[in-house]
Amino acid sequence: MAINGYMLYLLRILAAQGALASIYTDPSDPDGFCAGFVEAVDGKHVLMCDLTPWGQIDGWRVRRNSDVIQVLYGEEYEQRLAMLMTHHKQRHRSFFTDYPAEDTDLLLSVLLECRERNEIVSVIMGNEMITGRVVEANGLRVKIRLLDFFGREAEEETITLREIEILEIDTQEEKMYGILEEMERQRMTLLPREEKDAPQDDEE
Repeated sequence: MAINGYMLYLLRILAAQGALASIYTDPSDPDGFCAGFVEAVDGKHVLMCDLTPWGQIDGWRVRRNSDVIQVLYGEEYEQRLAMLMTHHKQRHRSFFTDYPAEDTDLLLSVLLECRERNEIVSVIMGNEMITGRVVEANGLRVKIRLLDFFGREAEEETITLREIEILEIDTQEEKMYGILEEMERQRMTLLPREEKDAPQDDEE
């Protein structure tokens, strides 16, 4: 399904303004939407800095334009979010320092930036979510070094870009994996010392 011309035009206007908006993507759930700052749009994807309902920043997400069924902005909900952001002393920080040109593949640009920053990302494909780090990416595919349930490095998985419904960066999910990874790193740092200090009865 292609996004209609007006919706794409509206997203481009909002991105140019860095505006706060609500995006509806689920026709079966009229109350289900995401809200945040529209940062960049190309012909296929939109990049947003998402906010929780409590006005706190929850990382970035890239979504498919074709999934967008409605866009609202300047309504009471967005005004309330702006008030809550001020209360929480939250400040919008853009994903890119220099945004890619409009004719650049936005999803690929984000993936390559994540690889450069060594960011943990999550990829949602239907009912499946995988989390890890970008190893390499091109206009067709991305290879991700997965993190397992406990934040340990696992195997690599290659997926096509068209499979990606949502790409998440620095949301609560990725922050959790970052904490687990650091805990595992500290545990591994302690292990050699524990082994060194262990009794060497077998050698006697």
